[in-house]
Amino acid sequence: MSLSFSEDYIAKIRRMFGLNLYEAKVWLALLSQGKSTSGKLSEIANIPKSRAYDILVSLENGGFIVRDLSKPISYRAIPPKELIEKLEEKAKDSLNQKLDKLNKLKESAVLNDLQSLYNKGIKYVDENKVANSYQGLDSIYFRIKKSINSAKGEVIIVTTENSLERKISALGRALKKAKANNVTVHIYAPVKDVNETILNEIKQFGKLNKTDIDIGRFIIVDGNEIFIFTENDEETHPSNEVVLHIKGKYMPEKIKKLVSSHVVG
Repeated sequence: MSLSFSEDYIAKIRRMFGLNLYEAKVWLALLSQGKSTSGKLSEIANIPKSRAYDILVSLENGGFIVRDLSKPISYRAIPPKELIEKLEEKAKDSLNQKLDKLNKLKESAVLNDLQSLYNKGIKYVDENKVANSYQGLDSIYFRIKKSINSAKGEVIIVTTENSLERKISALGRALKKAKANNVTVHIYAPVKDVNETILNEIKQFGKLNKTDIDIGRFIIVDGNEIFIFTENDEETHPSNEVVLHIKGKYMPEKIKKLVSSHVVG
């Protein structure tokens, strides 16, 4: 008897639970048996017997299985729902420990020293005249959310139909906070049929305006800074996305006029 799960299913389990190939196979084998020995599991999972013990120890340390001190030694799988609860609790404990360390760091003299070092290093920079670039959507959205959180009057998002859902997912929380601070939010995109779920999400913080052409991807904050996405979103991997961040009123004014001239409906 050997494991009958497909390679795709095993790969999915590996991704979801952070297991290597042998760990996933042995765990699935044990789940199918409820209780079994090392030798039998190596046959079912079709892995070398010499590796079975190490794999079982690793799964036991991870909380996936427990060992019965019987003879011969056997193993039992933790019920999946119970496992998830344990993993959730473990993740929360780990997160709380990291947050505690960060909170202690905030109050440490070391952080003040590092901040002082940074401030001295950038004294020559005039922030009001700087143009920066950012690469990778994680870094890009982090910087954009920072600007949205500081917005006083208006946020304008110009995007493509392909990127609309991604922007709402990434920036939705910041935009809701902006609305709560009386900031007006307008979104412009050349969409035809809008997903009802996305539309309802947008209505929580602003208004969707349809355009008759694809103008590009821009985000304007308070009319004095603009984020320009330089790449084609249909051909670019998220890690290769590049944004230019320009401060000043000239570019935002031009883009706002261009966008308003292509609004339909």
